[in-house]
Amino acid sequence: MKKTALLCMLALTLASSVRLKAQEVPILEKTYEVSRKAKNGYLGGIEMNKEKETIDMIYVLPSLLPRKVKTEIYTYDKDLNLINTVKEEEFLEKVKTRWKWFNYHGDIYVTTTLTASIDLGGKLVFRKKQITYNYNWYYGTYMKKVKQLEKVKPTTDTDAKYVYKCSYEVAADSTVLVVAGIPEKKTQNAWKKFEIMSCDNMVNIKTIGKIDFEFPVQPFFSAPLQDDNTSVSNDDSPRDWIIIFAPIGTFKEKDPKPTNYTYIRLTPKGELKERFNFTSPSTAWRVQGAYEKDGSVFLYGSAINKEGKYVESAMNNSSMVPTTSASMEEKKLGQAQSTSPMGGFAAMGSTDFGQTQEELDLTLDELKYTNFQVGKVTNGKFDFISSPSIEEFEQKQAKPVDQKKFVVFDGKKFVVNGISFTSSGDIFISGQDFVKKDNQRIFKGIYMFQFEPNGTLKKNYGVFVDQKKKKGFFNDANLTSDMVIASNYIYESADKQSLYWLLKSAKNVECTGTKNANQNTQVCKPLFGFDYGAIKITNGELSEFKTFGEDEKRTFYLFENTGGYVMNNYLFFFSESLKGGQILLTRMDLTK
Repeated sequence: MKKTALLCMLALTLASSVRLKAQEVPILEKTYEVSRKAKNGYLGGIEMNKEKETIDMIYVLPSLLPRKVKTEIYTYDKDLNLINTVKEEEFLEKVKTRWKWFNYHGDIYVTTTLTASIDLGGKLVFRKKQITYNYNWYYGTYMKKVKQLEKVKPTTDTDAKYVYKCSYEVAADSTVLVVAGIPEKKTQNAWKKFEIMSCDNMVNIKTIGKIDFEFPVQPFFSAPLQDDNTSVSNDDSPRDWIIIFAPIGTFKEKDPKPTNYTYIRLTPKGELKERFNFTSPSTAWRVQGAYEKDGSVFLYGSAINKEGKYVESAMNNSSMVPTTSASMEEKKLGQAQSTSPMGGFAAMGSTDFGQTQEELDLTLDELKYTNFQVGKVTNGKFDFISSPSIEEFEQKQAKPVDQKKFVVFDGKKFVVNGISFTSSGDIFISGQDFVKKDNQRIFKGIYMFQFEPNGTLKKNYGVFVDQKKKKGFFNDANLTSDMVIASNYIYESADKQSLYWLLKSAKNVECTGTKNANQNTQVCKPLFGFDYGAIKITNGELSEFKTFGEDEKRTFYLFENTGGYVMNNYLFFFSESLKGGQILLTRMDLTK
């Protein structure tokens, strides 16, 4: 018995040592107090000085003097030691020149732009909208209010109405680009001959170019490119526009090849940059992202394979491209404005009849997908298109060493939300599954799919992260933390032997305002935190996950609009306590 017990103890000790080794992630954390004034201001920016190996955390406070701003700057060394504190008060113009992140343009400013959408008959209409920006000194951002204005109907030279196909709002130019069909009686030309139009905020419409097809087609993907430059939004620096067309199978005249797709790339000015045809391995490809990396474009998303079917048939006639350039928030605002106090419609012209991507996703999410597809476009052609089946994902699933069950990926109810790359060329695509409750997504397990540089599926990692229904300061909040999708980030160690996986998820919800039977002024926002683990590249082993601040026995949340900051061979993160009086500095050593 003693020998057996000793062997059992030895086995447990060995298992424990293996687990400790697997979970080892080189993290250093330190906490500090900030002044009461800084606590009542906001963290404006973080500046990394790679030569001095120092970090400046700049807090911004409103000044009592006109055209001036107060700042408190806390400086730390690379080992997270506080080495200096400076308090300053400068003119706005100097602050804007000194720090690019300082986005102050005045307490209030107004812009006018357009929304492209459809009318009740599916024809193209433009609607003017006025956007008022109010600066919030507590958060350091502008709060946006949109007012829908009158609509304008564009027509051809023969006075026939254009047929809407897809659109792209270019905020930096106050214009909207539209691809629209040219109608012609007794023909399907509205689905074969398209114009690329640009319309400015004064409703000056001009044709940029034309796109013609031999057979009727419809767009099944339309979105601006994403890229690594996350610090600059698409509104400030518009990216190219990607559109993918598929043959329509409902007309008598149709392309004999259902998967004869067409890839189109347009500049933000509407100029044709690339066009080519390709054949998809799967019948219907729900492209959920287009990402530019090192001169190539990566397309990825779930797919359905029903041989011989056209896209609309395989997708159960579900629309895949929005029929309005407005966001869900803007559309709701327009609907509210068009409703009279008596319950009727006061102004039908301000109603947006188009569908947003969020509305379309409610239907698309219910479909059962058979494959997941990723492709790489370089110099006007696909280098590869990979389309592994859901069964293959099941065969290659992996989980943290301390997690009992796998996160099941069955091709149903999941959202794709990001793509990353390693120096070896491996592709990592992340997402999260969910369940539906009262037509609301409740998020569960997190996925990260690893593909080789040629598109071959390598691993299907799955992690459960705690996103309990924490509701902030109210028992009946509009938002709970499990309604917010998580984000994924990966970083390589210097020796390329480890991959550090960070999961940014909502840990709590902060609400302001009131919510009762008489009024609802409640505004809720998620509070985020990071969980982190490591993948051993040689065998794909995934460590257990820990949370930033866990060793400090306190709960910290990431500063708003911050992420990971790289300085030399270190990665830094910045968090604060719920009331902002204490901050947590986290450093990950990428040399280990």
